[in-house]
Amino acid sequence: MKLKLAALAIAALATAAVSMPAAEAKARKDAQTWPIADIFAHKDYASKVGDFKFTFGGKSSGAVVGDSQTRKATNGFGKSDHDACVWAALSALIAMKADAINRGGTSVQAIDTSVTETPFVSSTEFQCISGASNSRVYFKGKIVK
Repeated sequence: MKLKLAALAIAALATAAVSMPAAEAKARKDAQTWPIADIFAHKDYASKVGDFKFTFGGKSSGAVVGDSQTRKATNGFGKSDHDACVWAALSALIAMKADAINRGGTSVQAIDTSVTETPFVSSTEFQCISGASNSRVYFKGKIVK
């Protein structure tokens, strides 16, 4: 009986191993666009970011100290794509704020997002890419003093 159970277990593992490449070939990788307002409306935004200024798209105004860029991802299990993308975007803004403060900046402006090879510039929306297990954003902006 134990031998039959072991043989069945080995057969199941072998079947799973053979089918994995097919599952990986169908892995989801969706580029999505979400409202920037959803980041600012997140329940943790005020406590994590405070009154630090961020602007998306367009041009910067003031003395540019340098560029800031970040890539942030979050686990997507048990979350909608929207919630995971907003959390990843909030994490990106937190990282950009820290970078800007360390370099003497008071804001990060002209932020664009790019989950494809083409930058996405918008003052109202950001892009995020969601897969089977996580969502991630790529933000790039100007640190302004």
